Amino acid sequence: MSLGFRIVLMLLGVLPLIAPYELLVRIDWQDYLSPLFLLAALISAGAAVLSLFLVFAALAGLKSQLVFDRSASTLTYSFEAPMVKRTSRVYPLSAVGTVEVEERTWTDGAPTYHLRVIVDDGAVIESGSSLSRDEVEAIRTRIERFTTG
Repeated sequence: MSLGFRIVLMLLGVLPLIAPYELLVRIDWQDYLSPLFLLAALISAGAAVLSLFLVFAALAGLKSQLVFDRSASTLTYSFEAPMVKRTSRVYPLSAVGTVEVEERTWTDGAPTYHLRVIVDDGAVIESGSSLSRDEVEAIRTRIERFTTG
């Protein structure tokens, strides 16, 4: 997840907080047992939950990187997030078992494609997604050529 996308999610996380302010703070409620107040409180609670979800997504979304290094003959997989310490795993290129293109279908919108690297010890590393299958297939082909020499 890029820094720009994190900032957009954080800003979007602030927008739902307008509802609790407008519905609960600005209105001078005289009767807190009124059905209208209870409806406003329910809407405000939903807006607060949505806001928390968006902020959490911005803080917990992983930024990952796959580096194939021919000179060191290694594959390095690194990932981090503001809430997750940077972690790196290094595998020898000889341990790279298969590299596959995998499709994710969504209930709405086009499917996305990503690389799935399976290492001999059973670890599965997935790349970021793309809307273009051809783009991901081209990367897979380059990786296979790179790992086989």
